Amino acid sequence: MILAPPATPPTISSGRIVLGNYETVKAITDNIRTVLKAEGINFSHTPYDDGKNIPASLIPLGTVNYTGETFEYTHGQRPGYSEADFEIKVVVSERDQVVMTREQQRWVHAIRSVLTVDALNNGGLQDSLYVSRVVSRSVTVEKREYISTITYGLTVRYREA
Repeated sequence: MILAPPATPPTISSGRIVLGNYETVKAITDNIRTVLKAEGINFSHTPYDDGKNIPASLIPLGTVNYTGETFEYTHGQRPGYSEADFEIKVVVSERDQVVMTREQQRWVHAIRSVLTVDALNNGGLQDSLYVSRVVSRSVTVEKREYISTITYGLTVRYREA
């Protein structure tokens, strides 16, 4: 078993809490989940390999996956920025195909409208305002019978500590 090194604690600089880059990405991920929960998307610790096995009470069911980062090298002239990539998946279910299409469209635009810079600069990021840009990269929808999976690609630009 490989253990990750302990995270360095946040430091205080000129009265503001300064998070390390790991803590910043973790806080961004937590804020994405919080914003989507407030919108009505459910999250579960149980993985479901097949959409047919998801209990109706959990739909719409979401997951937030971290898919990587791009780091900027600045030579010290200014604060560095990084871009963290996320993949948000939301499973919806509807028997009527017209209603299913409307649900897909509704969730795509609901996600887009709530994932803003202000929404992600909450919680542990409220004082530091590390997030400077949120970009919706792409959205795809995979439909199988009465289950649809919306995959929403998101890039979040943040200032490095």
